[in-house]
Amino acid sequence: MTGEELIGLLSEPFYENFADKLAARVTGEHAFALLYDLVTSRHEGLPASIQHKVLFRGAYVLEKIYFASPESFMPYAASFCAADFPACADASARRHFAKIMAHLLRGYAPGASSLDRIAESAAQWAVEPDAKVAVRIWAVEVLKCCRGKVGWVAETWDDLLEAQALDATPGIVCRMRKSWK
Repeated sequence: MTGEELIGLLSEPFYENFADKLAARVTGEHAFALLYDLVTSRHEGLPASIQHKVLFRGAYVLEKIYFASPESFMPYAASFCAADFPACADASARRHFAKIMAHLLRGYAPGASSLDRIAESAAQWAVEPDAKVAVRIWAVEVLKCCRGKVGWVAETWDDLLEAQALDATPGIVCRMRKSWK
């Protein structure tokens, strides 16, 4: 599989079980490194709509592969924590990146500077007024993992939850009640 082929697969019309089928193909063709590179790189030459599809759908496929076989992701964990997670600029891909990060931080210990950058990015995503609900939820889940490891997260936790409570959606209300205490 080439980069051009993968871009084509990610940008074609969406179909049933898209992420599962593409994850199986990427895994079967040993193209995880190619997918990771596409999802974490800028594609200046692509039209904006195609670039968004590559980043968003690619992050979705990356998430599927991560949860199916986390060991395939581990060679990229340090880069993901140090640079790629904080650099994620696509508003839709952030949901998948934050979901991966929230799970990754439960068993992986990035360096202190990486952890601080992760927390800074997650805090920004959590309070962005235009952030989608799923991005906000997963960003707070990342911060929850950082809470005992990054001092300022623990210090600002109550303020963060107060910000989430403003005009909270049912999904956020449920998370606040059940797991963000």
